[in-house]
Amino acid sequence: MDGRALLFVGPDGSGRFTLAEAMGITFQIPRVVSYTTRPKRGKETHGKEYYFVSPEEFIQLENNLEFIEVVQADGYRYGIKRSDCERLLNEAGSFFAILSPEGCEIFKNIFSKHLTIFVYADRDTVIARQQERGDDEATIQRHLSHYEQIMEYQSKCDIVIPNYDLASTAQELTNRIEQFLDLTYHPDSKY
Repeated sequence: MDGRALLFVGPDGSGRFTLAEAMGITFQIPRVVSYTTRPKRGKETHGKEYYFVSPEEFIQLENNLEFIEVVQADGYRYGIKRSDCERLLNEAGSFFAILSPEGCEIFKNIFSKHLTIFVYADRDTVIARQQERGDDEATIQRHLSHYEQIMEYQSKCDIVIPNYDLASTAQELTNRIEQFLDLTYHPDSKY
């Protein structure tokens, strides 16, 4: 598919979602929203963070070959619809996605113009962030069970960026994404 895809990957609690959303706002790039069978957490909203569907609905979408990728993590299924990607590429020329390493590999094979961004923080930081957002201990332990495996994926990404301070991380990442998007600004412009 034509267009540019920004692909964000990293362990739970790394801040990849927050950073990806910040980059989407900065560059006015829409996010392709995944479908999942997992239940909503705290303040999540259907259609914003995910489309929350029943296992039966997910299977029907999968059987209809509507997903580009389907991955399973922690007993739940996740997928991104091809038609959602095509719509965003037609409307905006680009999109960003928040993916697992498995999903990222699939997207890298489909989208020739992609930038993979690995966002990470150390174990103690990701634990603290998950506790702050209200994850229960069982969920946190489930996420930590594949922390090391996800961290190994960073060697396959174009950009690897630690995220301990959102403002400075966002500034550094903005500069690198500008290069990928071929954006240049007039020196007298305030934007």
